[in-house]
Amino acid sequence: MKRLIFVFVMCLSFAAINAQNTQNAQPAQPAATGEKTFADLKNEGNAAINGKDYQKALDLYEQALAKLGDQPVADTSMIYNMGYCAFSIKNYEKALKYFDQTASMNYKKVNSLLYEADSYKALKKDAESLKALEAALAIAPDDAKVKSKMASYYVKSATSFYSKGSAIITKANADITAGKLKTTDPAYITADQKAKDEYTKAMPLVEKALSFDPANKTATQLKTAIETALKPQ
Repeated sequence: MKRLIFVFVMCLSFAAINAQNTQNAQPAQPAATGEKTFADLKNEGNAAINGKDYQKALDLYEQALAKLGDQPVADTSMIYNMGYCAFSIKNYEKALKYFDQTASMNYKKVNSLLYEADSYKALKKDAESLKALEAALAIAPDDAKVKSKMASYYVKSATSFYSKGSAIITKANADITAGKLKTTDPAYITADQKAKDEYTKAMPLVEKALSFDPANKTATQLKTAIETALKPQ
């Protein structure tokens, strides 16, 4: 009987020790719950872009991208959407970053280059804008949108020269009206020649614009104005 009591007491002691050890042990940390996955964030970004909330969409896409860590980016459509969102909110530097990626991935390459051209244009980087347009033209020489943008680029360049020439001759004519000059004065003759020099620079640019888009009304009107200005008086 004493032996049975002893065994029983020992069992109770072991149980108490095990219970104490269990209490003192640190519980395992539960797995994080509710954390959004790459797919979750991308889908929310898609919903935001469909709702035209481009800033929110871009933020969500960038959070999704961060989930990939050092993994190579294969989701080209999402990167393209990121470029579009950045362009839409006028964050042109970021738009260039993402469209450069999609262009290098050969995803919607022509459109990516056109967005790059427009982004550079907005940043007043005309040389870079032309380079992107020429890259798009090399891929799709018959694309109407590409040709239209090429025409617009050259119209803008021609307009710059035309405006400079017009400013010169307008001032000279104002001096004539004010009685400060005569058309036979050397100062007026010089001003008239300088204006014509600017018009002469503008003409080949207008013609280049029309070679890309013969229906461009601004180019047509500009060409007529230049021809009129260059006619002998």
